[in-house]
Amino acid sequence: MIFYFSATGNSKYAAERIAAATDDRLVFLRDAIRSRSYQYDVSHETRIGFVVPTYFQGLPSILTFFLNKLRLTGYADQYAYVVLTCGESTGDAAGQMAKMLRSKGVTLSAQFGIPMVDNYIPMFKIAEDGVIAEQLDLADEYIDEAARAIRALGIGDYNRCQGRLPAVRTAAAYPLYAHGRSTKPFLVTDECIKCGLCQEICPCGAISLFGGRPSWTKPRCVQCLGCLHRCPAKAIRWKSADEDRGRYYNPRVEP
Repeated sequence: MIFYFSATGNSKYAAERIAAATDDRLVFLRDAIRSRSYQYDVSHETRIGFVVPTYFQGLPSILTFFLNKLRLTGYADQYAYVVLTCGESTGDAAGQMAKMLRSKGVTLSAQFGIPMVDNYIPMFKIAEDGVIAEQLDLADEYIDEAARAIRALGIGDYNRCQGRLPAVRTAAAYPLYAHGRSTKPFLVTDECIKCGLCQEICPCGAISLFGGRPSWTKPRCVQCLGCLHRCPAKAIRWKSADEDRGRYYNPRVEP
């Protein structure tokens, strides 16, 4: 069983590739939360995996929300692992994961880091197509290496993407995310075609439609930027800083 979250396709791509190698079933956190599915029988599972992006060197809020409610029945020290996708580094996100799992009586057996295409456009411009292809080719190597270790139930720290002093990195950066996540910077332009996709894909129900146009009706959200990146008209923006920074969805996976 693999629990995963993805807004721009990177973690979905990694989860699907690992699932194909291990023959494990996938659970998308957004759908699980919408259906209030928090209890899972793992008595017949060999592996329990989590594949998620890292935000500000830590775990996305949707995962921490899900883990707080998660109940695993039939758990008997099965192999549990986390795969962290990142633009630059994961920091100590796996340490956060291990702590949360311990509170559930689950031991984290292994951690993996997968460098992917950085798409946090409030700070970075999306790379050119050729660079993206190179980054995804490299990601394939990391994913396949992780899949082999996971299939073999390899135990330990396989994460080569933590960066220097990962605990320090997370302690410095993560509070900006944990206490932030404001929806105020989002805006919608007149290019909006009123398709409603942003509301459909928002993992925390922060978007409502008024006259077919989106409005952010919650003060905070996951900050996954899925609404912005997947808007077919590029009508959703983060203030005005992202006008020329591009949009991204992993081209190797279906939306």
